[in-house]
Amino acid sequence: MSNVLVAPGEPQFSIARSLSMTFGVFGRNFVPMMTIAVIVTAVQSLIEYVLSGGDPMGGESSGGSFLNILSYGFITAPLTYATFQDLRGTRIGLSGMMSGGFKKIGRVMGAAFAVGVVAVAVALPAVFLYFANEFLGIAVGIAAAIAVLYMFVAWFALVPVLVVEDVKFFAGFGRAAALSAGRRWGLLGLVLIYGVIILGISLVIFGIIGFVALSAPLIGLVLAIPFLALYSVLGAIMPVVVYYLLRSEKEGVGIDEIAKVFD
Repeated sequence: MSNVLVAPGEPQFSIARSLSMTFGVFGRNFVPMMTIAVIVTAVQSLIEYVLSGGDPMGGESSGGSFLNILSYGFITAPLTYATFQDLRGTRIGLSGMMSGGFKKIGRVMGAAFAVGVVAVAVALPAVFLYFANEFLGIAVGIAAAIAVLYMFVAWFALVPVLVVEDVKFFAGFGRAAALSAGRRWGLLGLVLIYGVIILGISLVIFGIIGFVALSAPLIGLVLAIPFLALYSVLGAIMPVVVYYLLRSEKEGVGIDEIAKVFD
């Protein structure tokens, strides 16, 4: 039985509502959000292209992880701010997104780095065990994958927590886990359904782009940028929507009270 305490009259978390609100925010802010994401993704792609020696298919460079954290911060920070504003009925432009969002960019990047470190720490033993014992390595790898997925679900609202709440950095992880408690099966369902949607789009789009890339790799890379940016935009919006719905449901807090930190 769920231990969620529903606040009467407030919006409640559901998979359908989360997806609907996410795509609603995206549709209402399509141009400024995609502009930020496309520019950041293009800059990252250009840097990785140079670092790989001009080979667009050369894979992730040695600085790829660092670039991913930077790109995540430069996209997610302004879009998190913009999503909160949109949910309270306020539309802001490109400059407003950047000026308002970059105030908490350090926390956003810190969250990405910390989650990445934990995920690597969980998965690394499976890599070493695989070379010692293939079967044991695979078994531990499956367990590690489940643990990482659980961590991702439990901390799904981590970035919004760190952006709008007056909590110390590491306390934000506990706060995010407390908000997701009682709704983790629903959050897992949301993640899986969203993943299937993205996978379906990717199979079609990147199948076409991959065909183009066989004869013109650089053109294929350029064509992929808007779609990579799209995934980043949706990935920035959804945790904010979920955070709002969880707080609304569990604590009876409205969006104006949540977003007043930006005033």
